[in-house]
Amino acid sequence: MKKIFLILLICITILTGCKDTKENSMQVVEDNGMLSYTINGEKTDSKPTKEEGYIVNKIICDNGTDMMWDNDNWEVELTKVESNDRCMVDFTKDVNTSGYRVTVTSNSTSSLDSLSKATTENGTIKIYSNSKIENVTGCNGIIDGNKVIISNVNSYQTCNIIIEDKTLATVIKKAYPPQSGRTNFNEIDNGEPSLYIDRDDHGNTYYFSGDGTNMNNWVKFDDKMWRIIRINGNGSIRLLYAGDGMNSNDFGNSFSGSSYNNLKNHPAYVGWKYTVGGSLTADRGNSTKSNAYVVVENWYNSISIDDKQFIDTNAIYCNDRNLGSKYSYNDILFEYVAYDRFFHSTNIKPKFTCDVINDRFYVFGLITADEVVYAGGAVRKTNKKAYYYLAKDGVNNITKGYGFWTMTPGDFRNSSATVFYVDRGGLDQNNLGVSASYLFVRPVISLKSNVVVTGGDGSGDNPYEVSLP
Repeated sequence: MKKIFLILLICITILTGCKDTKENSMQVVEDNGMLSYTINGEKTDSKPTKEEGYIVNKIICDNGTDMMWDNDNWEVELTKVESNDRCMVDFTKDVNTSGYRVTVTSNSTSSLDSLSKATTENGTIKIYSNSKIENVTGCNGIIDGNKVIISNVNSYQTCNIIIEDKTLATVIKKAYPPQSGRTNFNEIDNGEPSLYIDRDDHGNTYYFSGDGTNMNNWVKFDDKMWRIIRINGNGSIRLLYAGDGMNSNDFGNSFSGSSYNNLKNHPAYVGWKYTVGGSLTADRGNSTKSNAYVVVENWYNSISIDDKQFIDTNAIYCNDRNLGSKYSYNDILFEYVAYDRFFHSTNIKPKFTCDVINDRFYVFGLITADEVVYAGGAVRKTNKKAYYYLAKDGVNNITKGYGFWTMTPGDFRNSSATVFYVDRGGLDQNNLGVSASYLFVRPVISLKSNVVVTGGDGSGDNPYEVSLP
């Protein structure tokens, strides 16, 4: 007993004025002299374990010691210690008992140190957060800095603690409140940077469009710069590779001067992956990787396991190989549906949906022709203010004046398969075919919906920095 009290008294006298924080809270020396245990009021010789399904329901101390029991981390925290005290800790498996216990619900449980704590009658419970606390309801708790304090606990309570939502998607929507989708896609969009609403295969998607010179949609990931294309319907964040953010050689040989595919003399070669067959169905067999696919896959395989954990593998990247309405696969010349959509329509309307299962790819892809048009580009019209065109200085072209591939098929004519590409900020179809080797490949990935912003404001000089919760 002397050893126990000596340690406690040293903490009280020498550490007088200890900061009231989780990190500096005193842990009880658990010895059979100060603490005793009961289960549903019945004395027990040993302390039950969390693994057995127990929680602490209440604590009773003889001389006024005020302590908490953290049911999640299975430890004692002290807020006030009285010498020569004895405390009884009562355990139960019945979560509905009305002891001196507080349980917590939250929109971000991972931000809190515990979701269940018990205390002495009329004692105090403190719940700590590593994020900003916005509100607390359902109990008599008050917000004090990084914690919620619930005082005079004399019965079971439930607190709902609302944590500031710092997920990347939420931060984007706060900076750019979503508005109704654009309607005129025949012309470029250099208007006010905005976030618009449309639909993809997973639900509502939110896409950036407008003047990219002052658009705050930069993210730093894998020590590289990326631009946000949109928030996918499943909540993940779709990004377009931008190297070091400048129009430098940082793209390297891996991404510059790349063909989409090594051959062009068969319709199958428009495929992100493909099988050389004798029908559109056969071409969609996807047994062979395109050259562009291999380029992106090599980058993906080179990043760390930790970085791979950020990447959502359920986002869809569409290689839309449907044919235009007037064509058959056996025609000498035929156009894919996107060519129909962009070159033959008087009222252009891009789409985010991907109709055919075998045209859907996962993990990584390229930007689509439709995403370029949604983002402010237009067919064969220069747009040097489009965000996908610009380096972070808001002036120079990120790919040094060269175009870059999309993954959207164009047509098959003169024994040449073509894929759309971006040139001077506008959308075009590459008449030289998929084997042209002077264009850039810019990977597109999607970050998981739960990534949180840890810094930055999304500008080129101060990009969003992210982490997993």
